[in-house]
Amino acid sequence: MRPIIRFSSTPLSRGISTSAPVSAVAKPKKAGATSKNAKQGFNQKKKEVSPGGSGGSGQSTVALKFSMAGQPPDLSDLPRLQPGNFKSDNVGKPTTFPKATFDKLRAFSLSKKVEQELSSNGGPASVIRQSTIDLARQLDANKGKSSKDSRYVLTGERGSGKSMLLLQTVAYAMESGWIVLFNPKATEWTNSSSHFIYDPLTQLFSQWQSAQKILSTLLAVNKDNLDAIKLTSDIELAQGKTATKGSKLSELVANGSKDDRIAVKALDSVMAVLEKQTQFPVLWAIDETQTLFTTSQYRTPEYQPIEPYHLSTPRLALDFISGRRSFAKGTVLSALSLSDPKNPLSPSLISGLKLATSQPITPYTQLDPYHSLHASSGLKKREIPFNMSDKEVSGLYELLVRKGKTSANRSDNLYMELKSLSGGNPNEIKRGLSRLTAAITV
Repeated sequence: MRPIIRFSSTPLSRGISTSAPVSAVAKPKKAGATSKNAKQGFNQKKKEVSPGGSGGSGQSTVALKFSMAGQPPDLSDLPRLQPGNFKSDNVGKPTTFPKATFDKLRAFSLSKKVEQELSSNGGPASVIRQSTIDLARQLDANKGKSSKDSRYVLTGERGSGKSMLLLQTVAYAMESGWIVLFNPKATEWTNSSSHFIYDPLTQLFSQWQSAQKILSTLLAVNKDNLDAIKLTSDIELAQGKTATKGSKLSELVANGSKDDRIAVKALDSVMAVLEKQTQFPVLWAIDETQTLFTTSQYRTPEYQPIEPYHLSTPRLALDFISGRRSFAKGTVLSALSLSDPKNPLSPSLISGLKLATSQPITPYTQLDPYHSLHASSGLKKREIPFNMSDKEVSGLYELLVRKGKTSANRSDNLYMELKSLSGGNPNEIKRGLSRLTAAITV
């Protein structure tokens, strides 16, 4: 005879007990929703009451570690990164960015990595390197020359500090009265992150959003200089609009930044005016330039890949990088970034610039002829060394100590360990110190 199995209405026990059985107490039923419109679903979460100190308000508490305690570091005694301090005597010295200069730099939308580094404890600061001085002197030497003869590209190993050197040079130009156009993230022009449409008149894919962004940052940083430049002739824009002769260049820039229908044409016209004017030298600085020398992530309606020289904004940049267009007075300064493995150097760029690489370039390597021509158009390489000098390493270590990245009591052993393990590479020094600090504080 089979046993009779009865299913109890009480919840099953989650454990096994060897003591005498005890009748389980039924759980009180939860009050159901009284309204038919009561929300139900998986997105609802229970409100958690913080344990103690909140008075039942439901606010969460923050747990502080001992390493997080203390006053923010004070770097006010450090010299400012101003033109007067760009001297060889200051190589290896930590400096801070003036607030007005840093606010202008942030208007250009810095990369996330640079933004985090400069916004850390103590505020924006960097170390003056010999390369910093060399680039500033190069700008001064080219102040009255055409940018066709002053086109440079910063090359070097990953973590050598190319982006920071580019930033320091941009700061120097802004403080020295230049008109500055700075694009820290050229990858945004080719990563298919903004709208585009084919323009049969120019036979290019117009990118009005990137054009508007360039114009708005140009105006925000250089308004006083742009106010001083007057148009020498009428400029016909799209949609029947016209920029009249004698009006301020800043008005054309403002109109283009606000109206997406004329943004691409306005940007091209603004650059044409900057090419001819001689009142102010012009610096166009571009980071992540390697993205302009490889196939973009944009696709045609037929899903055919689009090359950067068929997109309006990269095409404009390539015109100045290659020397097809140039400022009467100014410099074009670009930098190659190796921080993103998804955006490597293309064989065409490596071959055109004759860069050292582990990728073999053979007669069978497929090269894009246009990318190769742009890369071999007379760009002058400025090789940034992998390692910093002893003075520069010492200055960087001092700055990191002042920012609270390690104990305020300097350790010669820690300094020598960081220097030897990193090979003097600035990025590896910061990474090594972060790992050591995390191991101590966690």
